[in-house]
Amino acid sequence: MKKSIFKNTIYKSILSFVNIVIPLLVGPYIVRLLDVELYGIYNKTFANFQLFLTFASFGIYVFGVREISKIRNDKEKVSILLTNLFLISIITNLIITAIYIIFALVTSSGITTTIYLLMIIQIVGNIFYIEFVNEALENYKFITIKTLVVKIIYILSLFLLVRKPDDIIIYTIIINGTVLLNNIISFIYAKKKINFNFKNVQIKKYIPSLVMILIITNVDLLYSQLDRVMLGNFVSNVSVTIYYIPYYIVSTLASIPYSIINVSIPRLSYLIENEGKESYENMLNKSVSSLLFIIIPICFGVFVLAREVVILYAGEKYLSIIPVLMLACIIRIIISVESTMTNLVMYPNNKEKKIMQYTLFCGILNLLLNSILVMLNILTPFSAMFTTGISEIALSTCLYLYIKKNLKIKYTVFSKQNLFYLLLGVLFIPVSLTIRMFNLGFIMNIILIIISCIILYVGILYIKKDENIILILKKVFSKVVNIR
Repeated sequence: MKKSIFKNTIYKSILSFVNIVIPLLVGPYIVRLLDVELYGIYNKTFANFQLFLTFASFGIYVFGVREISKIRNDKEKVSILLTNLFLISIITNLIITAIYIIFALVTSSGITTTIYLLMIIQIVGNIFYIEFVNEALENYKFITIKTLVVKIIYILSLFLLVRKPDDIIIYTIIINGTVLLNNIISFIYAKKKINFNFKNVQIKKYIPSLVMILIITNVDLLYSQLDRVMLGNFVSNVSVTIYYIPYYIVSTLASIPYSIINVSIPRLSYLIENEGKESYENMLNKSVSSLLFIIIPICFGVFVLAREVVILYAGEKYLSIIPVLMLACIIRIIISVESTMTNLVMYPNNKEKKIMQYTLFCGILNLLLNSILVMLNILTPFSAMFTTGISEIALSTCLYLYIKKNLKIKYTVFSKQNLFYLLLGVLFIPVSLTIRMFNLGFIMNIILIIISCIILYVGILYIKKDENIILILKKVFSKVVNIR
C-alpha cells in the first residue's frame, strides 16, 4: 500500500497534539472567565444537544470509513457509496432538526433556549460532514493541515471576542461556527477527490447497517453522556460541569494514543479482506500494545497530578473535581481496552450485531445503576462516573470472552508486555507520594513528579528493550540525524 501507517500515525498524532494544546490554552481561560452557572447551563444544554446530533449523524461516519476503506481502489464504487450516504445524511439531519427545535422551544426558556437554537448551526454543518472519505483514503496530511488552520481561527476568536463572564452566547456561536467551517472545508476537499454519482441511489440498502452502527458506536449515549443528562436533570447544572471537565481533560489527553486506533481501522479492514488472518492479527496486537504503551502512563500521570491539573486548568473554585478526575483516569484505561476490541476486532470482522447486544445490555445496566442512585438521592458526579466504570468493565468482559471463544482471534491485551506497562504506571503512585513528602512546593512537585515518572517508565522499558520504546527512539533519532 502506498501510504505509510507510520506517517499516518504521525499526522494523526500531530493533530491530536494540537487538540491537546488548544484545550490547555483555551480551557483554563474559558472555565475561569465564564460565570459558573452560565457555563453549567451551557454544558447541560450541550449534553442534551449531543443526543440529537448523534441521531442526526446516524452512524454514517464510522460506516463510511469502514466501507470506503474496503473499496477505495475502485473510484466509481466509492462515488456511489458517498452519494448514498450524503443523501441519507441530508434526510436524517433535517428530520432531527425539526424534532430538536420543538424540544428546545417546549423544554426551555430565556438564555437556555437561545443556546439550544444556536446549536442548530452545528446540525447544518453535520450535513456536510463527509470527513470519512478523507479518513478512509488516508488523507491525513490534509486533515491535519486543515484542522490546524481552523483551530487557529477558533482560538483567536475566543480570545478576542469572549472577554466577560456573561459572554456565553458569543462562546456558543464560536464553538458551533468553528464546527461548520471545519466541515465545509473538508466537504470541498473530498468533493475534489470524489464526485457524486446519482446513477445508483439505493438509500434503503444501507439503513439496516447504519442503524446497527448508530447504536454500536454511540456507547457514550448510555454511559458518560447519560450521566451528564441525568446529572443536569436530577442534580444541578454545575454538577454537569464537575463531571464534564474531568471527562474532557482525560479524553483530550487520550486523543494522541487514540490516533493509533483511528489510523489502524482502515488498514485492518483492508488486511482482513485482502491479506488474511495472520497479517491482520499481527497488526492488531501491535496496535493494541502501542495504544496501551502510551495511554497507561498518560492516565496514571494525570492521576498522581490530579490536584495540580485541576488547579491549573479550572482554578480552586473547582477543587471538588479532583476525585472525579482520578476516577476518570482509571476508567479511561478500561475504555481504551474496550475501544480496541470494538474498533479493531469486532468491526473489521463484521460483528456489529453482537456489539449492539452487549452495548445495549451494559448501557441499560448503567441506566439502572444511575436510577438507583437517583432514588437513593446519592447521584453525584463521582458516583455517576463510578457506575459508568462498572458498566464499561462489564462491556469489556463480554467483548473479550466473545472474541476468545467465538472469533478465535489472537487478541493479546493481557500479554506480559501490556501488563508490565500497567505495573510501571501503578509505580507512579509511590513515586509521587515520596516526592510530596518533601513539601517542595506546587511547581517543583509537578516538575519532579513528571521527570521522575518519565525516567522510571522510559528507563526501565529501554533496559528491557521494549519494542515500542525502541521503535520510537529509532524514529526520533533518525529524524534528528536527517535534520542535521
